[in-house]
Amino acid sequence: MSTDDELQSKVGDTDGELLSRVAHTKDFFQSLLYTNTLPDWNVAKDFGEFLVRIFPDDIMGHAMLVRAHRHLGDLERARYELNQCREHIKTRELEQWEADDFLPLLAEEERLLGGGTRE
Repeated sequence: MSTDDELQSKVGDTDGELLSRVAHTKDFFQSLLYTNTLPDWNVAKDFGEFLVRIFPDDIMGHAMLVRAHRHLGDLERARYELNQCREHIKTRELEQWEADDFLPLLAEEERLLGGGTRE
């Protein structure tokens, strides 16, 4: 099975609806990653869960979930996802773009969450 086939098998009809919601959210990534001003944090949570499902070893989905869960008031889940990010950072070297985009976000979230928890 090719990588494209594997990805297609993980994406369902409701995922198309989610991707449409992301695409129709003005400045989605800018608002989520840099300005921390997304109008609907449920979209970020759903998109983060989608990314974790299809790319479980990637930091992006987990980082989105840290921020989304904090905004939605689920601090326990935000701290859990922060720890997932820490594990990803320990087990593999981040690409430069990942470090540039996600390390500042994670540092800010750790500060806002009061340091998170270490497992």
